[in-house]
Amino acid sequence: MNRWLSAHFLVAGLFLSCSALTSEECQPLVTPLSLVDPSMMYGRSNFLVGYVDHNFYKGILKTTDSSWLNFTASTSANEVVMSQENKMNGTCLSTSVKVTIDGNTAITSIANTTSVFHLLPSCEGCLLLSIKATARDLDKLTTMMKLNVAVSGEEINIRSLYLLGREATLKDSDLERFKQQASCLGFSGEPDLIYDPKKGFCAEGEGLKVEI
Repeated sequence: MNRWLSAHFLVAGLFLSCSALTSEECQPLVTPLSLVDPSMMYGRSNFLVGYVDHNFYKGILKTTDSSWLNFTASTSANEVVMSQENKMNGTCLSTSVKVTIDGNTAITSIANTTSVFHLLPSCEGCLLLSIKATARDLDKLTTMMKLNVAVSGEEINIRSLYLLGREATLKDSDLERFKQQASCLGFSGEPDLIYDPKKGFCAEGEGLKVEI
C-alpha cells in the first residue's frame, strides 16, 4: 500500500474516531427534558428531518412530502392538544389528538398505535422527539390515510427520532448535531426523511380531516 493510501486511511480513521461520541458525551445529548411546563412545545413546528427503525414507517416517510405539528394547551392540566397537517403523495390530511403528559414523558394513541415520546435537547426553536411506538392492525391505518405501503397484521414496535423547527430549513451545524444524537440512540446512515422546501406545506385546515 503506497504512502498516499496509508495517509488517506489514517485520516479517515482519525475522523471516524473523533466523530463517534462516547457514552459520557452522549448522555447530555439524549437526556429527556422536563415537561412540567409543556408550553415549550406550544406553537407550530415543521418536520425537517427524521429517522425510523422499521420498514413500514420508512415506507410512510417515503410518501410524506411534508408535515407540521401544532401543540396547544388543553382544558386538562396534564394534557396538550397535537394538531397535525400532513402532505402525503400530494394529498393533505389533518389530524388532532390529545397528548397526556406524565413527568418527562408524553403519551398519545392514534389508530391502534400508542406512542411514548420524550423531548430531547436541541437547537434554538427546535423540538427533538424521541419516540417509541407499539402498533397493530396497521392495515386500518393504511386504508384510512390512503397509503400504498405493504403491511402485516402483526403487532410491531418502532423507534423514531424526529427533529422539528419553527423555520423551513435547518443549519448544517444543527443537522450534524442531530445526526450525532441519532448515532447515540443507535440510528445510522442518512436520515429517512429530509424535508425538501420545494414541496411546501399544507395550509391549516386545508387537509381532509382524518377521524381517529
